[in-house]
Amino acid sequence: MQGQLERKGMWAIITGASSGIGESMARELARDGVNLVLVARRLDRLQTLGAELKEKHQIESLAIDADLSLPNETKRVFERATANGRMIQVLINNAGIGTYGPFMHYELEQYSKTIQLNVTALTELTYYLVGHMQAHGKKSYISNVGSIASFLSVPYFSVYGATKHFVRDFTQTLNFELRKSNISVSLIAPGGTYSEFTEHSGQVLRKSAHGSMMTSELVAQIGMDRMFKGHRSIVPGFLNSLMVHFPRFLPVKWMLACNDLVMRMAVDYKK
Repeated sequence: MQGQLERKGMWAIITGASSGIGESMARELARDGVNLVLVARRLDRLQTLGAELKEKHQIESLAIDADLSLPNETKRVFERATANGRMIQVLINNAGIGTYGPFMHYELEQYSKTIQLNVTALTELTYYLVGHMQAHGKKSYISNVGSIASFLSVPYFSVYGATKHFVRDFTQTLNFELRKSNISVSLIAPGGTYSEFTEHSGQVLRKSAHGSMMTSELVAQIGMDRMFKGHRSIVPGFLNSLMVHFPRFLPVKWMLACNDLVMRMAVDYKK
């Protein structure tokens, strides 16, 4: 209860807030009285969500429509979010895209957008907000949403997985650099989650996949709770927590073969 009272009145930026994990994180934060800057491409969804949470939890909200897979969007988002003296104390870098299937199955432009959104935009927003948070000096939190793919090297998720490897390493090293500052940095690495990402990434779930899937609400609940407790690495779900340790015990070739087998049993890709 004490923690919830401390969060009341904070401002948080959430990217990819129009659906899935991002929307669920917005709902979790709003319950604690956190004011929200909601960022995504679909302005109508953001405005509807913001109005609902404002009425339900008496918070403030700001909707910013932005396509972070395009260059030069992050500075505009930062400037709008911090206008009128808003002090941001929480940044959730949740927006991300990826494609599942053979490397040559997709156009190069799709991979460029994946890298721009998952790596460049995340890095830029983090840069702007670290400076902002250091300047105002209040206790602050940054969570970068990665994936268990960042631990596992998953065939047919080559570019997406590589961007999440970046997110994981970047987050962990930044956490160390800022360990004596007012900023706590966390990695949230979900596994399979019911959200629009599954369809947009070209995955077709088989029956066996549903045994390990989690809801976005549960991922958000675990992620936000542990973020505020200062956890460095957050892997929601017992099975996911087990899976991220396997690479320590297997040669790379065996690990890739195992991950390939597991994915083929669980999902197909859109032809």
